[in-house]
Amino acid sequence: MRKFVKQGALLLSLASASFAGGLMHNTNQSVDFVRNFAQDAATGAHAAYYNPAGLAFGSQGFHIALHNQTILQTRTVTAKGLGEYEGESFVPAMPSFFIDWHHGDWNVYGGFMIVGGGGSAKFDDGLPMIDAMLSQILGASLSQNEQLGALMKAADLSAMDLYNASFEGTQYIFGFTLGGAYKINDMFSVSLGARFNYATNNYKGEMESTEALEGAVSKTPLADEVKAGIKKTLSATLNQELLDVDQSGFGITPIVGVHFRYKNLDASVKYEHNTYLEVENDTKKIADAVGKALPQFLDGKKSDNDMPGFLSVGVNYAWFPWLRTSAGYHHYFDKLANYSGDKDDKLDHNEHEAVFGVEVDPLTWLTVSAGVQKTFYGLTDEYIEDMSFNLDSWSFGGGFAFKCTNWLSVQLGYMITIYDEWNKVDALTKLPTEYDRTSQNIAVGLNFEF
Repeated sequence: MRKFVKQGALLLSLASASFAGGLMHNTNQSVDFVRNFAQDAATGAHAAYYNPAGLAFGSQGFHIALHNQTILQTRTVTAKGLGEYEGESFVPAMPSFFIDWHHGDWNVYGGFMIVGGGGSAKFDDGLPMIDAMLSQILGASLSQNEQLGALMKAADLSAMDLYNASFEGTQYIFGFTLGGAYKINDMFSVSLGARFNYATNNYKGEMESTEALEGAVSKTPLADEVKAGIKKTLSATLNQELLDVDQSGFGITPIVGVHFRYKNLDASVKYEHNTYLEVENDTKKIADAVGKALPQFLDGKKSDNDMPGFLSVGVNYAWFPWLRTSAGYHHYFDKLANYSGDKDDKLDHNEHEAVFGVEVDPLTWLTVSAGVQKTFYGLTDEYIEDMSFNLDSWSFGGGFAFKCTNWLSVQLGYMITIYDEWNKVDALTKLPTEYDRTSQNIAVGLNFEF
């Protein structure tokens, strides 16, 4: 039972649609990023997220960016002897909005974005972890009925043959940013701001009976009333909603930045402080057996959901008016954050990643971009579990920006992430297990200048 309690804590840290960036961060907050990941020294409207201090070097007036992404992801867990379990996530709309006003040496900015999570991951066939837990609970329960136990043995059926289980997890962390930037001189600017983060999660699980044992019951020489009683017991035990939990909480993120400009070079540093965020359960339904095995889901229980401190460093260089290259480094202080189930202690090291990009203007009104990102998470066998796993990856992106008028630009971008597979013997199921993921983003955006 203690194994299930330990494993169940991991449900609380499910990142149902963790896109680009850290274990708890989404850094794909604009089309600019999708088509060129190295945005850490940017000075456009989207710099309200990537490099607020750089806004002080932007053009005068109002700037507005309205961007949206459509995201398709899969997660696959393959357990030897149990088969393949695939979870799918489709996010038709992940919007972001940025606005800033630049006057003289000052800039005031704000924005809205989904800084963590962003959709649902659904496993229609359950997961190895869920099957292991349910089969043990059901096996112990059904074996107490001598007639059922005898029938299962005669039909060569295990508890896992009697049901189909499914699980769906949804997570959103909405971010509302406000701050300001100041240009100290022709070389330096600074910024100070904060982001209000509101987390809302939901986890649902259910099971339904198969016809495996009912068919065996029908063929037995038992009296009809006995058969009816067995079928009634099976229906009550195997057809039920296992879990329906909502979670919510909020936290504040202080953000500081410095930008440096010299001739054709832009460089920046931004730091987001660790966000202390705790979520509380509002449990609408939890089966008795699940509540005993996974008390973390009981109504009113609280759990950690921190967003770790985040340091980004970036440089841009314009080799010619029509050719620019950029690079950046990101470091996430995961080991200093508090994750549900103490998962921060199970990481080997903090996450870090490198980004590179290039932009070319073949025409005065057209920009072509491309970028690459490499992410290292510091993963361990103990950290990776069925319900919550990230994998080291390479991401590749590209796209276009069209300057339609002096005040309107349109952007299009596409990115794909290629993940490293992870193999281990699962501590709960004791089976060799393989973990894999896929992810694709399509992005479109409008930028206005007044």
